[in-house]
Amino acid sequence: MADTASFSAAMKTKFIGPIRDGLHSGKVLLFGSAGPGENNVNPEEFQGILPKAEGIDFVGNDFRIPLKARRNQAVGFRSENEILPAPGASQYTYLTEPMRYAYGLFNITGQLLKASETNEGAFKEAFKQEMEDTVLTSKIDMNRAAFGDGTGSFTAVRTTAAGAATVIDVTTTINFRGGEIIDFTTAGGTVVSAAHTVTGYDRANRQITISPGLAAGVTAGTHFPVRSSSDSTTGTPNNSLNKEIQGLVSIISNTGTLHGVNPSTYPFWKAYQKNIAGGITDAVLRDAVDQVGFEGGADVSGGNDFAIITTRGIRAAYAATLTSLKQFVNAEAQTLRGGFKALMFDEHPIFVDDQCPVGNVFGLSLRDFFWAQLSDWDWMDEDGDVLKWDGTRRDRYIAVLFKYCQLGVTRRNSHFRLTGITDDVR
Repeated sequence: MADTASFSAAMKTKFIGPIRDGLHSGKVLLFGSAGPGENNVNPEEFQGILPKAEGIDFVGNDFRIPLKARRNQAVGFRSENEILPAPGASQYTYLTEPMRYAYGLFNITGQLLKASETNEGAFKEAFKQEMEDTVLTSKIDMNRAAFGDGTGSFTAVRTTAAGAATVIDVTTTINFRGGEIIDFTTAGGTVVSAAHTVTGYDRANRQITISPGLAAGVTAGTHFPVRSSSDSTTGTPNNSLNKEIQGLVSIISNTGTLHGVNPSTYPFWKAYQKNIAGGITDAVLRDAVDQVGFEGGADVSGGNDFAIITTRGIRAAYAATLTSLKQFVNAEAQTLRGGFKALMFDEHPIFVDDQCPVGNVFGLSLRDFFWAQLSDWDWMDEDGDVLKWDGTRRDRYIAVLFKYCQLGVTRRNSHFRLTGITDDVR
């Protein structure tokens, strides 16, 4: 006879593996090989970002990694019988960042559980559909956050709109697929209008349609939408504001404290960042790659440890320049481990990601990135049950997926970010 205990056991043993595979695959920033001694290690092909870093410790809910901040400079030349340089020592600090906590929830009705007593296949199919929907939404949301700045912003309000408005002008629509629940908020945390469902989007005109209409007006350049919950209110917000992982926008920057280290104090702790204000070319990419090779010592000699990520529009524009130069071999997409197809630049893969910010190209030394994880995706079952009655007098059960993690770098100056590049993605 079917019951929550038997389904909980099946969910733990049969479903969590495919769920993890689904949540990690198909996105460059989420994809990573197993660690040394584990399965699927293949050092000769693309492996993605390390799932963990050497020497990482957890202090409370923060990760901590030692960092050599300055080398010993007690060296030099002297004449015969002169006093030698005063002894010195290297200077150390540490990288630290709080963990972030991601969740995905879905419901299973009591009726579906009861029906499974006579039709287990029907239950599995219905459960599989709910699980796949939740996994896909969680993957898209995690990937969006991995490109972001930690605030949770989907985009910014582009044109001031009055209360009751249902069509909102935004700077970009790339993070909307329809159905998202959002709050409009300020950087300081004030929610001005809560719990709107995105019912449509217009990529050409950079607009989203929401329901219900705005409870209060939103201001261009001041307010932005973040992922929220249907029970979020202005008085009691329930959203992701300032709770997300560090992403490329904040990591690949030449300003701002990252992992507790300030580039004003340690000048080496900054990425190469440049506004191009024009089209993408070989010369632009080669200059950026050379900069991080010189400043950060990244391995830019060719291979899959250094990856370039951009939008479809910029990748297409770059491919067009190769075709015009008759570089047909280089213009062909290469298939890499994980099923990724990538255009190549100087033997470095150029990946497309639909959540890469518009007009941006990121160059990443993947071996200098890592995922700090207190937990990979797993079921919340500390009470012994994966399926839990939701306790709201409804005949349904809730399953909760969670992941405790943070995205980090051990070297910030081995990556680049190019902005302002001509793009047709909106």
